[in-house]
Amino acid sequence: MKIAIFSGTIPSTSFIERLIHGVSQHHQVLLFGKQDKAIQYTSDRIHIYATPKSKFKNAWISLLRSIRLVIKSPKSFILLFREIKKENTRYARFNKYTKYLPIVLYQPDILHIQWAKDLPEYVFFKTIFDIKLVVSFRGAHINYTPVVEPQYQSLYKNTFPYVDAFHGVSKAIIQKASKYGNIQHKSKVIYSPLPDRFFNAYKAHKKRSDNKIRLLSVGRNHWKKGYQYAIDALYMLKERGFDVHYTLIGPLAPSEGLLFQIHELDVVDNIDFVGKLTQEELLEAYHQFDILVLPSLGEGIANVVLEAMAIGLPVISTDCGGMAEVVKDKETGWLVPMRNPRAIVKAVVDYKNTSTDDISTIVRQAHELVKKDFSYHKNIEKFIALYKSVIKQ
Repeated sequence: MKIAIFSGTIPSTSFIERLIHGVSQHHQVLLFGKQDKAIQYTSDRIHIYATPKSKFKNAWISLLRSIRLVIKSPKSFILLFREIKKENTRYARFNKYTKYLPIVLYQPDILHIQWAKDLPEYVFFKTIFDIKLVVSFRGAHINYTPVVEPQYQSLYKNTFPYVDAFHGVSKAIIQKASKYGNIQHKSKVIYSPLPDRFFNAYKAHKKRSDNKIRLLSVGRNHWKKGYQYAIDALYMLKERGFDVHYTLIGPLAPSEGLLFQIHELDVVDNIDFVGKLTQEELLEAYHQFDILVLPSLGEGIANVVLEAMAIGLPVISTDCGGMAEVVKDKETGWLVPMRNPRAIVKAVVDYKNTSTDDISTIVRQAHELVKKDFSYHKNIEKFIALYKSVIKQ
């Protein structure tokens, strides 16, 4: 099989890159989109057909690709040209043509779209070129895009019927996506594959002898991450006399709103913004903290929580998205309501008051759950099975 794992950028996010590597062990993987930086893949089954960022280079490469397509399949060239003519401006037609051209030229068996929001633009590959479509539901594009961009409600309802199979990172997100179509019968939950290095980094968690509480959050600087509620909790803990420090890995600096909040609550000395770390640096950093806090308002299932559970770091998570599928309250972590800093405070205090033996049990159960349900090799096999089932349709 030739499977295009499409996110629009090369390289993509860490979990999509894991999928690319895993699938390439079994089948050809085609990558389309803009190439943000140079990347060397070790597998000769991974093929990059990027759209150059330089307009001159893009025009030249696209000319060569056009000649190849005309020779290979004049009909496909005409069909693509007709689709491009729907655009209103010459500039838009050029951009769309150079973006779609390599997909038509190298025509994969399956186009696996990683972001649901891209589907309306790419559905014509199914209707015109009969390329099988698989769409992933990962979080934002189902959780809040149809709310903040209401036109996507009708776009999803109109395009979901053309999709051959849907992949959801959680049961909750498939249920949410079902608002836009009868998709349950062609949807499959496959949890994000987690590489062995996270499980190999597991250490039994030991509560520190000092009284300091070291809290950690990891993620981009975005409103849906809910950092403001964790900062409110930080303030409340400080007011109750706890020696507490909060570190955010990902944001290099606070947003304007968070900066005002930090100064307003006088917690400037209790919080650090570290910026992005490599996976290796992050693995090392995890063990320096007492608890990972996920105060999010929307997630599929947050990879950072899975990583923390795999390596042995206790977690406090809001019950957003599919988080309740992995964080079982006081069994594999602490699950709290969204937008509720008092609940975060209560969970932190509960962690402090829980015996070392009980903490060890919670951490071990979390590790075992993630190892069972998020195994890299098992979940890659599930993706392969999904692709095979689509081809047989």
